[in-house]
Amino acid sequence: MKRTIFMTAIALLISAGMSAQNAAQTQAEKQNRSAAAVQEQTQNQYKNYGQMTSEQKQARNAEKKALKMQQKELKKQQKKMKQQEAQMNQEKVQSKSQTAVRNKGARTAAPMKNAAKVSRGSGPGRK
Repeated sequence: MKRTIFMTAIALLISAGMSAQNAAQTQAEKQNRSAAAVQEQTQNQYKNYGQMTSEQKQARNAEKKALKMQQKELKKQQKKMKQQEAQMNQEKVQSKSQTAVRNKGARTAAPMKNAAKVSRGSGPGRK
């Protein structure tokens, strides 16, 4: 009787040890699998490093397009300003020429300062 109890206890210990070993192996396998997955994910990140996702590319392209449109608008505004300046200059020239035409025959308000000074001789009755 003692011998059977002893053998049963040993059998239980052996089976418990084997179950624990199986559980430890299963856990180790899971850890190995998860470590392998992390390593694979890291390798994929390195492969994709520097490559843009499609959303990033779309955002970059939209930004470039907006910048080009802004530059186009700026050029249009500069062109309009140049045209306005040219028109204003032309109007100034026209108004000056019209003023010159109006004043063509007018006398100057101040007498000429450098007019030739002629000595006046004695009049016909004086000697």
